[in-house]
Amino acid sequence: MGVNVLLDSVEKIKEFVEITRAQNYDIDLISGRNTYLDAKSLLGIMSCDCKKPLTLVIHADEEEADDFMESIEKYVVA
Repeated sequence: MGVNVLLDSVEKIKEFVEITRAQNYDIDLISGRNTYLDAKSLLGIMSCDCKKPLTLVIHADEEEADDFMESIEKYVVA
């Protein structure tokens, strides 16, 4: 499952990382073509170009992924 998220401020990044750290499964962000970031890493996310949407990949079953998507819907962009 991959969706685009926009984390274009330090506050958004901090809030997003808090939400992802509460999950018991892996969550990745993809920046560009080949740069994979741990979505639970504040420093990792802040090191990339956050003015552009990042692709979110959730490594969980469908029910867990749906619950997580509800908790981050304010960061999801088309």
